[in-house]
Amino acid sequence: MIVLAGTLKILDSNRGQVLETLSSLQDATRAEDAGLVTYHFSIDMEDDQLVHVYEEWESTDHLKVHGQKEHMDAFRALRADGKIEVVRFSRWRAEELGQF
Repeated sequence: MIVLAGTLKILDSNRGQVLETLSSLQDATRAEDAGLVTYHFSIDMEDDQLVHVYEEWESTDHLKVHGQKEHMDAFRALRADGKIEVVRFSRWRAEELGQF
């Protein structure tokens, strides 16, 4: 299991459009990507310009395929156009996930 967690910052004044793009990306990923366990974007409760990302994938191969999907082009465009920046991201392998 591969786990990713990170934070994005919305830089664009049209926050609504950025959130719509991220919502569409989330929907497409959930509908189309094999090996997906969990995929969430969420707004920070203290700073609404921050978006937290949490992903779980069955394998690195599934994550690599996700990164090549056409719906990821929208995310790449947000970054290239200066509408979002990656504040931080971590990736790790979890041998076991479950409740404590």
